Amino acid sequence: MKTVNLELFNNPNTVNKLSIAIKNESEKLNKPIKIMHICGTHENSIVRYGIRDLLPKSITVIAGPGCPVCVTSSKDIDAVINLSLKKNVKILTFGDMLKVPGTEMSFYKAKSLGADIKMVYSVFDAIELARSASKPCIFFACGFETTAAPTASALRDINIPDNFFIYSAHKYTPNGVYALLKSGKINMDGLILPGHASAISGLKVYERFVEDFNIPCASAGFESVDVLLSVLLIIKQINNKKPKIENGYKRVVNYEGNKNAQKALEDIFYLTNAVWRGLGNIDLTGYELRKEYARFDAKKQFDIVYSDNYIEHQKGCRCNEVILGNINPTQCPLYAKLCTPQNPVGPCMVSDEGTCKNWYDGGIE
Repeated sequence: MKTVNLELFNNPNTVNKLSIAIKNESEKLNKPIKIMHICGTHENSIVRYGIRDLLPKSITVIAGPGCPVCVTSSKDIDAVINLSLKKNVKILTFGDMLKVPGTEMSFYKAKSLGADIKMVYSVFDAIELARSASKPCIFFACGFETTAAPTASALRDINIPDNFFIYSAHKYTPNGVYALLKSGKINMDGLILPGHASAISGLKVYERFVEDFNIPCASAGFESVDVLLSVLLIIKQINNKKPKIENGYKRVVNYEGNKNAQKALEDIFYLTNAVWRGLGNIDLTGYELRKEYARFDAKKQFDIVYSDNYIEHQKGCRCNEVILGNINPTQCPLYAKLCTPQNPVGPCMVSDEGTCKNWYDGGIE
């Protein structure tokens, strides 16, 4: 495997040249523009590298629904917490999920009330823990294609203990963003395509964004040069009035995507409707286990009770608007006051991919 020197993608001279090129291109624009990214790690990079400070005032980069933890519905969280408090089961999930608020409590709070809940780093970690456990172990599996693919690969390719189950809250990015664009809930002049998820899905699946919505698109990596390059590519497309898909992350992403990962996903999952937190039910965006793998499906193997009275956002929380890019975190009345990483009221303040958490850690007020 070829080693990449990431210092090249944070070289100050290259950053400066790109900043100047963006400034020059921006002077050709006939109006201010908004460019949305749909990847929480991009927001982390943008804040960490101070990318917005390098852009002309006519260009605004906004965060969209790119944080998988942030869009995991309270309906799912509540149901699994309820199961963990009533049945002798062990819940395994990623660290980011532990503090995400449900309607009444988080996994972390449920653990303090006696539920057996443990953080894991991957589905493979969860499977190994299940091997030595004396009770059913349920992996609360969230995330986009990036984490759904390893879940699929594990179920298909390795020996799974009889006490291991999956509760899938995985979601498919392209269909979700496409549906939001079609509904008019999100609005932008250009789209920075995700880095991690696009490595799995490829860029071909985004061609319909250009065809149906006339939106310039460019993929990006996570270093300062990567993000600035994607912004420059999009502005040039706008000025040339020729929207298309451009690959600004060629060292990782390609047009067709990862065929092996796609095959694993197709073998194990099918797409169905799913609730995105604060955004509603979106068609063909939820990964559910195929009937051949029902033996691993916690939703079929356990008596899971769902409530119609789940609450996605507490009073005053505007995370749903932050996720859509309609407001900045500082426009939420709870931000950095009642809502902090130590006491998150909304999901966007929990994960390192959450916009509010990134802004808070970056000292943005």
